[in-house]
Amino acid sequence: MENFRFKALKGMDKDLYKALSMLEDICKKHDDVRLKLELDYKLAKKDAPDKSPEENKDEFTCWDGDKLVGYLGIDDFGGRTIEVNGMVHPEYRRRGIFKELYSLVKKEWEKRSSDSMLLLTDSKSSAGKSFIKTTDSLYDHTEYEMILSDSLFEKAKGASKGLMLREACNDDALEIARQNSIYFGEELSDQKLLNIEVEKKRGFHVYMALLEGIIVGKVHLHLINGEGGIFGLGIIPEYRGKGLGRELLLLSVEKLKEFHANHIYLQVDAENDTALGLYQSCGFKENYSMEYYKLKKER
Repeated sequence: MENFRFKALKGMDKDLYKALSMLEDICKKHDDVRLKLELDYKLAKKDAPDKSPEENKDEFTCWDGDKLVGYLGIDDFGGRTIEVNGMVHPEYRRRGIFKELYSLVKKEWEKRSSDSMLLLTDSKSSAGKSFIKTTDSLYDHTEYEMILSDSLFEKAKGASKGLMLREACNDDALEIARQNSIYFGEELSDQKLLNIEVEKKRGFHVYMALLEGIIVGKVHLHLINGEGGIFGLGIIPEYRGKGLGRELLLLSVEKLKEFHANHIYLQVDAENDTALGLYQSCGFKENYSMEYYKLKKER
C-alpha cells in the first residue's frame, strides 16, 4: 500500500461533509452513477446524537496528504442490517484503496450485533458490481428512486376520503415499531424505538395517519436542503383496499410542499408492482435504480 492514511471515525463533521461532497461530485460526473451516502442525515446526527456505542465507527476514509481519495460509510438505522456504500477518486483506482476500506468496514461489522450487511451499488456502475463480485455477498434486491413530477401530481389529486395526518410523539414509538414489523418484516424485538424529538432534529418528521380518530397508518418525511423524502409509508392491513394508501401518499407530498421542498423523492422495491403502480399514479417517475447485495454472519 502506498503512503495513504486510513482513518475510521465515529461521526460526520462539517469538514468531512465538505470533503465527501466534493469527492461525490467528482465520482458522479466521471461515472454517471448515483451514490447513497446519506451525508446530510449523518451531519444532522451530529447535532442530535443517538445512543449507539461510543466505540462504533461509521466513516472510513483514505487520504493522500490532505486530499480525500476514498470513502466507505456505514448506515445503521437500528435494525439487524447495516448498509454500506462508498467511492474512490477516479485517479486513485486499482491501487487497493477500496479493498482496504472494505476490510476495515468488515472488521467493524463483526464487532456489532447486526446480522447482515448490505453492499449498495448503482445498477449502472460497472466498477461497483466488479468489486462486489470479489466479496461473498449475494444479490438481494433492487430499489428504484422515484422523483415527483409536479404536473403529473396535480392531475392525480382526487376527492378526500377523510384521512388526517397527526404529528407523531414519543408515545407513538411502539405503534410505529409495530407497523414497521407489518410493512417491512422487521421483528418487533429487533427494533430500536424511535425518539421522535431526536428524529425531528435530524430532519425526519413522523406522522400518524388517522381515519375518524383511529390510527390506520403512518409515514416518515425527511426534509433537508430543500429535498423531501417519503419513507416508511403504510396502511395497516384491515384498512387496505379503500384508497387510503393513495390518499396518505398525496397528503405526504402536500405536507412536504408546505415545508417548501422543491424536490420530492421516494424509494421502492423494483419487484413491488403494487407500490410502483401507486407511486406512478400519483405522479412519481423512476430516476435511477440501486442494487443491494447481502452478506450474513456465520453463527
